[in-house]
Amino acid sequence: MNKIKLIVSDIDGTILNEKCECSPRVRNALDEAQKLGIKVVLATGRMFMGADPVREKLGLNTPVICYQGAMVRQGDNILYQNAVDHSLAREIIEISRHKGFHLNLYNNDTLIVEDDNKQYMKDYTQGRFTTYRVVKSFDDVELGDVSKLLCITYNEDEIIRLQKELSKQFEGRLAIVRSHKYYLEFTDIKATKGNAMNFLKELWNIKTEEVFASGDQDNDYDLLKNAGVKIAMGNASEKLKTIADYICPTIHEDGLAAAIEKYILNPAGLNSGDTYTTKGGAQ
Repeated sequence: MNKIKLIVSDIDGTILNEKCECSPRVRNALDEAQKLGIKVVLATGRMFMGADPVREKLGLNTPVICYQGAMVRQGDNILYQNAVDHSLAREIIEISRHKGFHLNLYNNDTLIVEDDNKQYMKDYTQGRFTTYRVVKSFDDVELGDVSKLLCITYNEDEIIRLQKELSKQFEGRLAIVRSHKYYLEFTDIKATKGNAMNFLKELWNIKTEEVFASGDQDNDYDLLKNAGVKIAMGNASEKLKTIADYICPTIHEDGLAAAIEKYILNPAGLNSGDTYTTKGGAQ
């Protein structure tokens, strides 16, 4: 009998490709899992307005883990939330100005920028059901619930250097993760996808070994770490692959569907001889 009761999956690069499309095979696998009574939850760095339409299109009736785990929300109901301390948010704002990086501020469930970089914002919002507001200065914004801040630069080496520097500077005070090779995200130290998933596990009385989690970037590390079955996409970061039970095919090869078929829809086929990687090596 299948022991999995909960699937928690990242969206971009895992369910949706770079065109924000879900393949028929992936959609079918998610549908079949739900028919078995398995809950399917999306866990994403997207803000709620950018994540909930995906949930709706996939036919899910579960809460959404958004803002890298800073919020769990269903409709108008916020079930779980960890906001960034205002003083820390102001520090990140000043650092971004000093270093000349573009910054997105997510305040009271609204995306705000003071630098309306058309290329960055077009790339970031396209296909993500997301709008934003431009202000003259973040100093004029009254901070409320700051779900996260996001730094963007199209220089991957700079993002890597910034992550190393600020992870040391804000150690124990902020969670700092890369969600994309050009994106660095800042949330409350407790705001991780794994902690948000653990909230739902407790809410629904689901054990760790009954959870299947999938993702493709470093921000999914804590998510996989707290799951029983850990799935890294073939296009995943090297860090994420190190803890995966199974490195499935890439997003362009319907990798998530292959993993769901392998572990949930056809668990008898776990030793079926596929050529992708598990902790035990190639099978």
